Amino acid sequence: MSISDFDLMAHLPRSPEKRSTTELLARLEAAGHSMTPRSLQRRLLVLSAAYPILCDDRSKPYGWSIAASAPPTLGAMSVQEAIALKLSERYLRQVFPADVLEDLKHYFAQADRKLKGESLYRAWLGKVRLEPTNQPLLSPALSRQVVTNAYAGVLRGETLDVTYLSRDTGKAKSYEIEPRAIVVRGPVTYLVAQFLWSDDVSLMALHRFKAAKLTGRKIRPRPDFNVDRFISDGGMGFMPAGKQTVHLRFYDSAGAHLEETPLSLDQRLTGDPSDVSELLVEVPITEQLKWWILGFGERVEVLAPAELRKEIHRRVGGAAARYTSTAST
Repeated sequence: MSISDFDLMAHLPRSPEKRSTTELLARLEAAGHSMTPRSLQRRLLVLSAAYPILCDDRSKPYGWSIAASAPPTLGAMSVQEAIALKLSERYLRQVFPADVLEDLKHYFAQADRKLKGESLYRAWLGKVRLEPTNQPLLSPALSRQVVTNAYAGVLRGETLDVTYLSRDTGKAKSYEIEPRAIVVRGPVTYLVAQFLWSDDVSLMALHRFKAAKLTGRKIRPRPDFNVDRFISDGGMGFMPAGKQTVHLRFYDSAGAHLEETPLSLDQRLTGDPSDVSELLVEVPITEQLKWWILGFGERVEVLAPAELRKEIHRRVGGAAARYTSTAST
């Protein structure tokens, strides 16, 4: 059975005491953990780079210990750490590279053991949930090989040879791309990538990749690219053309929530939010914004810009016509 870093450190004494690898192996075997001397040595060397773990190499066999100045809780997981890990396991699995998630399995198991005797906090975990604000959708099927290599490409800065199925054409094409970032939006995970012949970045859904292979070639430096700026500029709203001033009028208190959850820090909300109110805000005009506006139905009116008003009018009119033509008799 494999062992977590926390469990391994729990078998180390405090300096000036020390324990040889032979002694450690015997203790680990008694606890049900099997390791070779070489793997234990490598593991201790890795841990010593991140934690105050000492190696007395003045004579053989080498002795290992935890520095006397180290926190008394080193080698033991706190309740707070266990809760954070369990919440990460529940809600952040999609954003971890596969190899990192594999390494974290030991910590998740350690968190389970820690919380086993903490009924108060274990019960608290059962009472906390993160729910999406929109209609929940099931996640699309993902190829493990695609996810593993896509995440590795972003992590290492390597290009990918991919086969990608276009939703518009329904045809799969092969490219070499430069992965820039991973963004999870609801049930869909996207790769923000750049084609070798383009200066623009593209948004590619991971579930549409039929194959992805690391090439070993480094991506070109792109110091001007920033994923946070990409998102704030509306990149996740399906590639807008810059920000515009949007003027909306809300009816029947539909805009009241914008007092507590504004659309933007510089928005202006006037009128009576409990009745009729007007919103002036500068935002990218994206498909996501249009879906949000359409979600209010008859309780919102677009006053500006004119093109957005025309489009929303067209969509609402089209919906009304569809319901009229298919109304049951």
